[in-house]
Amino acid sequence: MGPGRLPVCIVSEENLFAQQLWFTAPGKVEIRRVEIPTPAAGQVLVETLCSAVSAGTELLLYRGQIPQQMALDVSISQLQQQSTYPLQYGYACVGRVARLGEGVEPQLRDQRVFVFQPHASHFLATVDQLIPVPDDIADEDAVFLANMETAVNLVQDGAPLLGERVAVLGLGVVGLLLASVLRQFPLAQLVGADTLALRRDLSQRIGIESVVDPSSATDIEKLKKDSA
Repeated sequence: MGPGRLPVCIVSEENLFAQQLWFTAPGKVEIRRVEIPTPAAGQVLVETLCSAVSAGTELLLYRGQIPQQMALDVSISQLQQQSTYPLQYGYACVGRVARLGEGVEPQLRDQRVFVFQPHASHFLATVDQLIPVPDDIADEDAVFLANMETAVNLVQDGAPLLGERVAVLGLGVVGLLLASVLRQFPLAQLVGADTLALRRDLSQRIGIESVVDPSSATDIEKLKKDSA
């Protein structure tokens, strides 16, 4: 997953036209210019600052490899439709509240927020869908909130104990975030494993000292000796 930026949309007092990313068929995507209604009571208009790409799921959508009868996400209301084309996808957006509907607290205007939202330059959301972003967190960092939530849940499920040895298998976005959390635990040993050199390099940059290529007999043998 990585952050990206969409083309600027047209916003005026008379109309709202946003740019939306649509998967229209296997191997095809397009940017659609779509009119957005004025925010209703309890709604806000959010201007997207950063939208993260989920490379795994979005490549499956692009290739037409997701079963059409399967919902894209059972927990996110915006993604509970079945995966039939054309459709939108994306679930990690950081934006700025640009307009307020009736009854919305005035202090929300210009607030940076995280929203589970498909890729779009602007969109409507209800107040309860907004997660405020602290001032000291950059847009490009805040957009990984969903991934960090997964990493924290994995730590809670695994419940590592003082002095244990822990291995993180796979150092993609979630794996790197998971390793960064585990690095703060008083473990006897923390090992990261991935076949991609770039990911192994990134894990060492965040302080994971023991990193191996699981396809390398040399790395595995060294790990056995270090763990003895």
